[in-house]
Amino acid sequence: MLPIRSMLYVPGSRQDRFDKAMSAGADAVVFDLEDGVDASQKAKARELIAEYLTTPNDKALRLVRFNAVQTLEGEKDLQFFSGTSGIDGVLLPKVESVVAPETVAQAFGWDADAAAVPPLLLLLETPRAILQAGEIAAADAPIGALLLGAEDLTASLAVERTVDGEELVLARGQIAMAAASVRADAIDAVFTNLNDPDGLRRDCERARGFGFRGKMAIHPKQIETINSVFTPAAAEIERAGRIIAAWEGARAAGEAVIALDGRMVEAPVVERARRVLALASGRQKMG
Repeated sequence: MLPIRSMLYVPGSRQDRFDKAMSAGADAVVFDLEDGVDASQKAKARELIAEYLTTPNDKALRLVRFNAVQTLEGEKDLQFFSGTSGIDGVLLPKVESVVAPETVAQAFGWDADAAAVPPLLLLLETPRAILQAGEIAAADAPIGALLLGAEDLTASLAVERTVDGEELVLARGQIAMAAASVRADAIDAVFTNLNDPDGLRRDCERARGFGFRGKMAIHPKQIETINSVFTPAAAEIERAGRIIAAWEGARAAGEAVIALDGRMVEAPVVERARRVLALASGRQKMG
């Protein structure tokens, strides 16, 4: 799965919005079967999504958000989509242990170490989930990303969601660390104020500072800002290239440590530079 900067949700029951969502510029579109679909429409939504997955696609990754697997609707989602082609990943909500991802992986026959299977993206949105993020990330399943569900989390904590995000410091740190420990991505929570683009940018920058690779979106007009923040800037890419070139030159000369622009360059700095270039390459492949 290529790096995901932006992830846009579309209700699975709104077939009329599918093409628009796919053309919004997001790296991934989540066809939602959970909160965005009324209980009476879930069966129809499954059919609409499955039909759409058969159409050609070169615009964005197509993800499907199941209902929680421990519910009846989640069991129906699992049974319905087993063997379905065209899915680029499955998003699982309300994950609190390894049970949910391992159940889905076993049902679909997806091996944790296989490179060709669609990844699972796990939404952590409760205090229990945040505290067990490391264990969840290590599930025997193809984990592609851990996602922060900030609205449910702050509701559980009985605190307000703020623009400064102090209430999310621990959760963001836990998720970023857990994702990095298994080389998965961390994707940040939605920003719910559609009329505060400056606040959205600050929220994106704060999340990126924690190590998040992207952010969920609830409206197409948020995509441009999200993509911009989570794309390595030209100056970052240029410096990363110089770091790697200088390092490789030093290694060829038998030197283990070098200085560049007055700063020491050691192996961890080079690894960070390689990740910047890998992210930039992934964005280019996204188009």
